[in-house]
Amino acid sequence: MCRTGTRGGGSGGHCAAQFDLEAKRREYILPAPAWAQSIIRSLLNDPRDEPVAFLFLNVLTLAVPAAAALFFLPPSHSLGAAYLAINYGVFITRFLVALLHVTDHRRLFKAEYNYLNKIAVHFLAPFYGVPSGLYSLHHTKMHHSESNGAHSDLSSTEPYQRDNVLHFLVYWIRHTVGAWVELLVYALYRRRFRLFGMCFLTETAYFAGVYLLWQWRPVATLWTLVIPYLLSSLALMFGNWSQHIFINPEHPSSAYGMAYNCVACPDNAITFNDGYHIQHHLNSKTHWSELPKRFQETIHEHAQQQALVFEGIGVFEVGLGVFLGRLDSLVKHIVICGQPFASMDSGALVELLRSRLKPVRKGHDRNKMS
Repeated sequence: MCRTGTRGGGSGGHCAAQFDLEAKRREYILPAPAWAQSIIRSLLNDPRDEPVAFLFLNVLTLAVPAAAALFFLPPSHSLGAAYLAINYGVFITRFLVALLHVTDHRRLFKAEYNYLNKIAVHFLAPFYGVPSGLYSLHHTKMHHSESNGAHSDLSSTEPYQRDNVLHFLVYWIRHTVGAWVELLVYALYRRRFRLFGMCFLTETAYFAGVYLLWQWRPVATLWTLVIPYLLSSLALMFGNWSQHIFINPEHPSSAYGMAYNCVACPDNAITFNDGYHIQHHLNSKTHWSELPKRFQETIHEHAQQQALVFEGIGVFEVGLGVFLGRLDSLVKHIVICGQPFASMDSGALVELLRSRLKPVRKGHDRNKMS
């Protein structure tokens, strides 16, 4: 296996990505039964998405029955807490990435079986704190279209001092409380009237469903729907904040300037190579299995654009490192693949990272691309 040190020159990034290409996939817990595997493959739009289908099948057959049982057993906060801890401990990261960064951009099942594509979006998603059918407007229609721009991306990190925990709390609370209304306003602003109607209906159905379940079984509803919404909104917003925590003020709308990659990271084997966020923004329809290869093919562009690449750590570790003031530790994981800052010492690299945490100034020309 090809590996080098984190500061190993241009070949270091190439070899680190090879680690992810060769890693054993661990996105699902159990494969489908042997008799069902051929059936599942015949339904898939792309046979490489078998791990995604197995993951959703795991959730459908393991997590959902456990959640349903809470509604018929005697009310118990202890059981509810145990269910939530196990379900989130095993599935939360895997499921959210599969839902939002994989199947939201590429159809999982063939067009003639499109009804199967609705199961995760509308039925499974609420068990992981994602309201039915709502996140597509937020993620693909807004975040990717607006490229993290403060003027129209409601989840933009540009206006904030991104190493300030209080700024993050404002960011999280705004999403948790205000996204319900702001997303509808965004759909109207962009004249996406069909999307507005769909989101209004799904929001209404979601609130009505939670309300009715709360009236019937409040304890079970608390642990299966209410707390998951709060936890997942925190996880999703911290994830997005961390993925867009370092912004090159010269090129904030470029994928190379508003995101970074995490390569040769254990998290990539359970999150469909989610660490390759630059590649994801360059082309969100690139298949997850191809992301490390696409990085290898564009290493020279990463160098030209002064892109940040970290090896051996994941997105959440980067975000926590920033909040804890451990920029000196983060620079030890920077992969040098020919960027102009290759000759900088550790102190200068710390200052480079610090400069990319500042709010992007108002009025900056975000159309200036490089």
